[in-house]
Amino acid sequence: MTDETAEPQPEIPGTPVPPPAAAQPPPPAYPPAPPAPVYPPAAAYPPPAPGAYPPPIPGGYAPARPKTNSLALTSMILGIVSLATCLWITIVMPILAIVFGHIGLSQTKQQGTPGRGMAITGLVTGYISLALFVLYILLIIFFGLSSPTPTF
Repeated sequence: MTDETAEPQPEIPGTPVPPPAAAQPPPPAYPPAPPAPVYPPAAAYPPPAPGAYPPPIPGGYAPARPKTNSLALTSMILGIVSLATCLWITIVMPILAIVFGHIGLSQTKQQGTPGRGMAITGLVTGYISLALFVLYILLIIFFGLSSPTPTF
């Protein structure tokens, strides 16, 4: 009988030393991978029923988006430019922005094309520019009539 708690015996010179116990390999860092699934051959699957899948899209491209209404875009550009660059002194740009805005807005309602927001932006900026033009003319008339010396 051997006692596991007993102290090791000192080595006696000349006696053979037993070989050390085989070292255990360290545990793996990751768990082992699961075995690969085994699928039956392709011939074992039944063919799909006709009409079970939708037909493929030819060419693989997405459908084209509808074009933005060009009159709405033009109205927005004219309105913003006339308002931002103080071109409300010339009455042509605000009037064109308003006309194109109304036409573009009606076309977006009838045709369902995008650009409603652009048409509304063109209308708002066109009306503001037109109001500033009218105010400018009224101020010229008021100060022209109230000046003490005529400027013929």
